[in-house]
Amino acid sequence: MDDENDKDCLAPPSTNTFGIPNEPDLLLEYELYKASMGTKRLPSECHREVYAEAFIEHERLGTLADLCVRALAKLGTRHIAPPVKQYPMKLRIHYDSLDVNLPLEECYFVEDVRFWRRVVLAKSSDKTLQFKKIDECDWRGMGISLKYVELVEACPAAFWPEQQMAELGKLVRNYVRTLHIKHLQSLTDHSFSHYVESEPELDATSEESDEPDISSDESDTPAEEESEPTEDEERERPILRKRASRKDSSVRISDQTRVIEIDLQASVTEMKSQSEVRWKRKEARYSRNAARQQLRDLQQEKRTEHERRKQSRALMRKLPEPAPTLRKHRRSKITGLFNMTVQPEPDDGEADIPDKRNKDKLLDRLKRYDYPAKHCHHIDLSFVRYFDMLNSLTIEFLGPEMDRHYHKRHMNFSYDDMVHLAEGVRTLQQLKIFRLRNSRMDSMKLLIIARALKQLDALEVVDFGYDQLEDNCNVALEMLLERQVMLMELELEYNKLGTQSVDSIGYALRCHADNEPHGTPLRYLGLAHNPVGDYFLVNLIHGISGTNHVQELNIKGVEADSEIVERDLSCLLRTHAPLRWLNLAGIPLNAIDSRDLICSLESNHKVIYFDCRNCDMDLECEYEADIITRRNKYEMNREPLIDFLRSEEGIQEYLGKLRHPLVNNLERERARLSECTRNRPSHSSSESSIKEEAQEEYQEQEFDIWKVLGVQTSSVHHHELEKEPSTPSAQSSESAFVYNPNLFNLDQKQSGALESNF
Repeated sequence: MDDENDKDCLAPPSTNTFGIPNEPDLLLEYELYKASMGTKRLPSECHREVYAEAFIEHERLGTLADLCVRALAKLGTRHIAPPVKQYPMKLRIHYDSLDVNLPLEECYFVEDVRFWRRVVLAKSSDKTLQFKKIDECDWRGMGISLKYVELVEACPAAFWPEQQMAELGKLVRNYVRTLHIKHLQSLTDHSFSHYVESEPELDATSEESDEPDISSDESDTPAEEESEPTEDEERERPILRKRASRKDSSVRISDQTRVIEIDLQASVTEMKSQSEVRWKRKEARYSRNAARQQLRDLQQEKRTEHERRKQSRALMRKLPEPAPTLRKHRRSKITGLFNMTVQPEPDDGEADIPDKRNKDKLLDRLKRYDYPAKHCHHIDLSFVRYFDMLNSLTIEFLGPEMDRHYHKRHMNFSYDDMVHLAEGVRTLQQLKIFRLRNSRMDSMKLLIIARALKQLDALEVVDFGYDQLEDNCNVALEMLLERQVMLMELELEYNKLGTQSVDSIGYALRCHADNEPHGTPLRYLGLAHNPVGDYFLVNLIHGISGTNHVQELNIKGVEADSEIVERDLSCLLRTHAPLRWLNLAGIPLNAIDSRDLICSLESNHKVIYFDCRNCDMDLECEYEADIITRRNKYEMNREPLIDFLRSEEGIQEYLGKLRHPLVNNLERERARLSECTRNRPSHSSSESSIKEEAQEEYQEQEFDIWKVLGVQTSSVHHHELEKEPSTPSAQSSESAFVYNPNLFNLDQKQSGALESNF
C-alpha cells in the first residue's frame, strides 16, 4: 500500500460523525487506542459511513462534568445536587441549562435573575426589553406573570380549573406586580349550536340567576333634601356640605311642621351658592336615579326573557293532541284518468332540516342568530383577586389567535364577564394602573366596572382607549370620577364620546374641587379622536376653571367646528392657569384666525408643550408657537432667576456677574485643583516605608557588641558616634548647603585652595 497518499483515510463529506466531550482524560485515552493510518487504509474500512475518530470539538460542549450538570438540570430544579451548589461555575451551568418552557409550579422558586431574563425575552412581545440591563427590571416578577398569563389564555372558556389556579396563584402572589391579558379563549361553535338550530320562540337556557334588588329612586321633595343621606348615598357620592354660620340676629319662620332659620346678615352671594349646591345635589340625584333605572331595565329584560323561556319549555313538554280519525269514504267510481283525486303525501319534515340539502334555510338560520354579547362568555375573571399585591392590570378582549379564521363572536364578551372582573378588581387595594383596551364596551359594562374602580383609593391611571364607548356613558364616567382621591390620568382616546360625556367629566371635576380643595388633581385627560361636538370645550372650561385639574389635555383629531374650537382654545390658554401640555394636532383650523390662538399662547407663560401639527396653520405661526414653548421652558427651569430679573437693579447686577463660559470652566478647574492639593496627604506611603527601613538599618549599625561583652572602648570613638545624627531623617530635614564666601577669612580661603590643588 502507498503510505504517501493520506487523503484516502479522511472521512468523505456529509458523513455521520460522533461528538465526544472535550474531556482531557478521554482525549488521552483516544490518542492511545485510536486506529492507525494503516488500519484505515484496509479495504474493509473503505465503505464505512460512521467515523468515530472524526470527532467534533466544540467549545460549548464542555467537559463530562458539565454534561452531567446539564443532564441533572433537566431532571428537576427543586433539589440541586450538593456538588453543584458548592461550585458557582457549575451552578451557573445548571441555571443556563433550564428550559424557559418549564411549568410554573416547577420553577417559580428559582432566584436566578438570568434565567428569568431569558424567560421574559422569549415570551414577551416587547422587543425593547433586550436592551435593558440585568438590574433595570424585575425580571422574576415579569417572568412569573407571563407564565401565569400563558396558562390563563390557554384555558378554554367552558372550563376554568378554579382550585388548581387558586393554589398556583397563592404560590406566586408575592412576586406578581403586573398582569397583561390579551388573548382569552372564546366559546366554541358547538356552544352556540343550540341557539342557531332552534327556533327563536323555543330558545331555552339556564335559570335566572339571583340578582340583588336595586334601591328605589331618591325623592325630589324638600324633606328628602334636608334629611341625612343614607349609607348607599354616602358610598356612591360625597355630598356638598355648606352651612351658613348662625348669628345672634336671626328670625325663625314656622311653616307647618318645618322650621327654617334665615340669617339677616346673609349676603346674596351666599344664597346663590346655596341654590347652586341644591341644583348640584339635584343633578347628582338624577344621575344616580338614571343609573338605577338602567339596572332595573336590564333586570326586567332578563326576567322577561326568562318567562318567555319558561313558556317555550312548557310548550315543548306538552304532548301533541291526537290526530282526529278520518272516516273512510266510499271510493268513487273512476270515470277518467284526469278526474282522479290524489291525496297529498304527509309531511316528513325534510324541508325543516337546516343542512346542506336546504342551503337557503340554513343561511336564514345562521343570519337570524347574531351572536349577541350576552351569550359570549369567557372564563371567570375574578381570579385577579388572588394577586392582592398587583400594581398594574391590563385586559384586552382580542380573542384567541385567529389568523384568517376571524369571527366577531371572538371579540364579544358578556355582562357576566364584567361582573366577575369587577368582583376581582374590587379587592385589589394596591392597584395603581387599570387598562381595559381594544374591547367592545357599552354603557352598562362601563357602569359595572366603574362601580368597582370607584372604591380603589390607590388608583392613579384608568385607560378605556379603543373601547367603542358612546355618548350614553356619561353616567358611568361621572361615577368613576366621584371619588375622594382623584385619578392622575384618564385616557379615553379613540372612542365615540360626545358632548354629554364631556359635560359629565367637567361637572365631576368641579364637584371634586369643591369637596376636596386641597386634594390631588387630575393631571392628564385624553379625549383624542372622539366626536365630542362643537361646544365641548365650553362646558369643560366651565367645569375646570378655577381648579387644579387637567394640567395636560389631549384633544388630537376631535371632530368639531374649527372656528368654535379656536375660540375656546384661546379662552382656555388665557384662563386656565394649571395648563402645561396641550395637543391639538389634526384639528383643521382657519389659517387667518390662528393668529388669535398664537397671541393667547404668547400671553401664557406656563405651557411647555404645544402640538399643532396638521392644523392648516402657517409656517410662521408654527415657528412662533415653538419659540413660545421654548421660552416657557427656559422660564420654568430658571424661575428664581426670572423673578430676580424683574427689576432694573437686578438686571444690572446679573450682567455684572456674567463671564465667558471658558473663563468659568477655567476658574472651576483651578478651584478643583486647589481643593485637591489642599486635601492630599502630607507624606506618601512610599516615603514613610523608606524612613522606617532606614531607621531599622541605623539601629542595627548602632548595636555595640563590645558593650555587650563588657569591653571598654576609647572615649574618642564614643565621642565621634555621639556627633553623628540620631536618625537619617534628621539629615534629610536639614537645609541644603549654601556657600557664602564672605563668611571665610583670607587664611581659610588659601588653605581651602591648597587642599583643592592636592
